[in-house]
Amino acid sequence: MKKQFNKLAGILICIVFAVFLLYLKDNMGNIFSGIGSFLSILTPFIYAFGIAYIMNFPYRFFHKKVFTKVKAKWFQKVNKPLSLIVTYVLVLGIITLLIAVLVPQLSENLNILVKKFPSYIKSFNAYTADLGEWLRVHFGLDFSIFDNFNKIVIKKASQMANMDSVGKVFNAVTGTITVFYNWIMALVLSIYMLVEKEFLFRQLKRLGAAFLPTKWMPTIYEIINVSDEKCGKFLVGKILDAAIVGVLCFISMMIFNLPFAPLISVIIGVCNIIPFFGPFIGAIPSAFLLFLVSPWDCLIFVIIIFVIQQIDGNLINPKIVGQSVGLIGFWSLFSVMVAGALFGIPGMILGTPIFASIYTLIGRKTRKRINMKGENAEQVINMDVIKTGSLTNVKKRKKDLKKEKDILLKSESTKSEESEKPEESDNAEKTE
Repeated sequence: MKKQFNKLAGILICIVFAVFLLYLKDNMGNIFSGIGSFLSILTPFIYAFGIAYIMNFPYRFFHKKVFTKVKAKWFQKVNKPLSLIVTYVLVLGIITLLIAVLVPQLSENLNILVKKFPSYIKSFNAYTADLGEWLRVHFGLDFSIFDNFNKIVIKKASQMANMDSVGKVFNAVTGTITVFYNWIMALVLSIYMLVEKEFLFRQLKRLGAAFLPTKWMPTIYEIINVSDEKCGKFLVGKILDAAIVGVLCFISMMIFNLPFAPLISVIIGVCNIIPFFGPFIGAIPSAFLLFLVSPWDCLIFVIIIFVIQQIDGNLINPKIVGQSVGLIGFWSLFSVMVAGALFGIPGMILGTPIFASIYTLIGRKTRKRINMKGENAEQVINMDVIKTGSLTNVKKRKKDLKKEKDILLKSESTKSEESEKPEESDNAEKTE
């Protein structure tokens, strides 16, 4: 009776699970929309965690290295709140200064770009037509693709110009209000996170100790420590590196009197945070924009970016970012491509440090397993070419060595037995 009940219960569980899967299949759109709504509610908290994580580095610098030098007891009591105030005032002051300087120039550049965009398109069509004609006359090549490309560009430009202005303005206003609300709330929440981070960490540890197996906790702590080390150094270093590259680009463009210097410098600086592809993502559209204005300006800009990237790659980036991620070029490129394909721009930025954390943890586990296996694993690693024959030879060699050891042990044991027998006989004669 009990066996039949267990079978019936198993069948019912399978039926319920199948019905649940069918329900998920038929309501996948509603489920994803619900997940999206839930994540939109959590957006300020996600932003707050990012802000608090970045702010923790200057906060920790003031709290543990600057204000600890003052030995007065009353000052040590206000060390934490003073460090927090100085951190936020300094960072927000720098951001406010940048906004005050850049926003007017950016708006001016955008207004000029919008007004002169039709003339830039006409000049671009003229350039491509002249280039196609020159190639046809001198090389006999038919580049009618330029005409098709020009038609596509003109069509897209007219579509952008004929968009519903009322709907566009409404969407822009609502989007701006939402973004402004999320960032203001995130800023306030980040302050609470920094003030109460020890208490929050203590709560997370208590939850882990209560609901997770105790043997998992050291591994979880190791994962958190490695991720914090890789992601923190990488993000802070890349932000500083991107700011320096943007400033160098702005100064160089102002020296050569190139147009749209503030707008292009911001694009170059922000895109430089992305490993490998960031310089190309920022430089290609900027160069195309300058090409619409003047091909000569475009050529000067390309040379400037090339020189700046060489300086950044050989001098600035190694000093600031250094070898914080610990990845070779192939794995860095792999992480950027895969994470970018899965999660877009955020994936391209965070893919490298996250993959570096996984790479470090797997490397530690691999070294432990190799050390456990000992000489056998080292012999396999040190082989020039791994072949079946070589592996079998290694196995035969090991068996032969083992047999030789067994023979030596047996011979030693027999010798010891033989040496013990005369002693026994002598003892026996003495007793007689």
